[in-house]
Amino acid sequence: MAYSDRFKGKVAVVTGGTTGIGRAIARQIVRDGGKVVIGARHDDLFPEIVAELGKDNCHCQTCDVGIRTDVDALVQSAYDTFGGFDIMFGNAGVNLMKSFLEFTEEETDTIMNTNFKGMFNCTQAAGLAFVAHGTKGSIVNTTSINIRCACPNSTVYAASKGAVYALTRGASVELAEYGIRCNCVAPGPTDTPMNGEISRERFPTYTAPKLSIPRICDPMEIANVACFLASDDASYVTGEVYFAVGGWGTK
Repeated sequence: MAYSDRFKGKVAVVTGGTTGIGRAIARQIVRDGGKVVIGARHDDLFPEIVAELGKDNCHCQTCDVGIRTDVDALVQSAYDTFGGFDIMFGNAGVNLMKSFLEFTEEETDTIMNTNFKGMFNCTQAAGLAFVAHGTKGSIVNTTSINIRCACPNSTVYAASKGAVYALTRGASVELAEYGIRCNCVAPGPTDTPMNGEISRERFPTYTAPKLSIPRICDPMEIANVACFLASDDASYVTGEVYFAVGGWGTK
């Protein structure tokens, strides 16, 4: 898409921002004039990302979204580094494709700790910061096609993402009085590291026939939707989920 200045003067925090959809969002924010703070559990890609986006536009910091102090520190770094905080992209997530009957309690806790508790931490931390600073901010959380279409080996992941959708809708009602918008973007099959071997192997025979656009999505196509929801172009949109899923569920 064409670049603009729609994020000029804006500072965004992106969790899970070193790869896939998060990295694509960070790239688009900077292209459209904004500054970005990227949080991720591992720092091995930080130098590469800063080199690409520019040290004046990008700050990277280790963050486990399941740990509230990490999230609070990430939000504070936006103020410390760029003097503000306007947009939260709750994007960090994990998945394990496995038969529901074989899932362990420990594996379930791992997914829920990142995908739901982590999203709670990011959404609440952003809401508190926006209210404290009088910012009419925007929160965009990543959910999934799995909240609409059940798929084999994805039940626990789908449950965690369904919780994200419910959390975001509830927050949109409670934060509306402060001028804060909360929405979700729901990707379909996307070319990211989390789209594992099982998903790729079954794409031609299981997934593609369900799609009106029968191909795997590029992360930038999801970033475009997420950035729209974050921007003033979506100023009358809150409490919604936008599906970018290639028509899955319409055939």
